[in-house]
Amino acid sequence: MNAGTHVIGAIAAGSGAYALYAMPFSLISLEGALYSGSVIIGGLLPDICQPNSWMGRRIAPLSKIISKVFGHRTITHSILFVLFLYLISGSIQGVWGTAIQFGITTGAGSHLILDMLTPRGISLLYPANYKIKFPVTTKTGSVAGEGMLSIIMLSWVVYFSVHFL
Repeated sequence: MNAGTHVIGAIAAGSGAYALYAMPFSLISLEGALYSGSVIIGGLLPDICQPNSWMGRRIAPLSKIISKVFGHRTITHSILFVLFLYLISGSIQGVWGTAIQFGITTGAGSHLILDMLTPRGISLLYPANYKIKFPVTTKTGSVAGEGMLSIIMLSWVVYFSVHFL
């Protein structure tokens, strides 16, 4: 999936999570802005293992090291990485920390789900070297596949915005 699809997917996951779980903050607050920004960052962060990705270009030295040591779609596309993000972001105190923690892990989780929709799949159970993907996949960058998926996710955001927020 490309960066735009991951951003839309992260926002869709973030709006669903906010609507379905009792978050201790309003979206129309500083904490809500932190949550929203963290969702987007989390949605892009797993691609830090790819130096050509949107996130990889912004943190190039770290991206190149991760890529060289682990490769693409391995450790940063695993449950282990999402757990690491959850624990690290959990060290931030107060409601700000809660907003960041929920946001970044929700966004990262959405990234993994979206990349499981590609033919290549992901190493969800890393360090086990087994690629996991959904039975139905779409080629990264395809107008039909990613385009339709983006429309569905945007509809999801509108639905939760109208009915739950």
